[in-house]
Amino acid sequence: MSTAAVIERVPTADVLAGPGHQLATARLQLRPADAGDFDYYHDLMTDPEVMKYIGIEQGKIPTNDEIRTIVSGAVTAWNIRGFGRWSVFDRETNDFVGFCGFRAEGGVPELITVVHERFWGEGYAREAARAVLDYGFSELGFKVVCAFTRPAHERARLLLDKLGAEFLGYVDFHGVEGAAYRIHPGRN
Repeated sequence: MSTAAVIERVPTADVLAGPGHQLATARLQLRPADAGDFDYYHDLMTDPEVMKYIGIEQGKIPTNDEIRTIVSGAVTAWNIRGFGRWSVFDRETNDFVGFCGFRAEGGVPELITVVHERFWGEGYAREAARAVLDYGFSELGFKVVCAFTRPAHERARLLLDKLGAEFLGYVDFHGVEGAAYRIHPGRN
């Protein structure tokens, strides 16, 4: 088991939480996913580059019904567990950036982050992930968050390193080889 990489500390730009789990960072507005997000998710999840390393069937573009189920599940998670994924928007342009948040993996919150390709390399994924992690630890009482990605997904692995995640090794994740990570409060 290796330890987390040493990373540069980047401030979270004072994450502000509003009513209903809404978050704001310097550049982003995050709100819990809602039933009206289908078009946003559809646009994101039908991009082959975005989906290249995502899903049990790597690179599979979900059908409209599968995307509806994903959005519905994201909305339901907030009602059932009190946490879920946020839809992320650029504060200046109101463009949909992607989604970020948590699902439950074996009773442990799992960080998930998916961002439109046009926003790659701009730090949006890291800014969103820092905001939801900070909120999860401070407001939702999480003691640990897990994360999984495909070993070849270099962008996701770099993001997890920058977030101060501890690499635990390679695991079978629902029949797929996954790189497993653990994130604690005060991680960086």
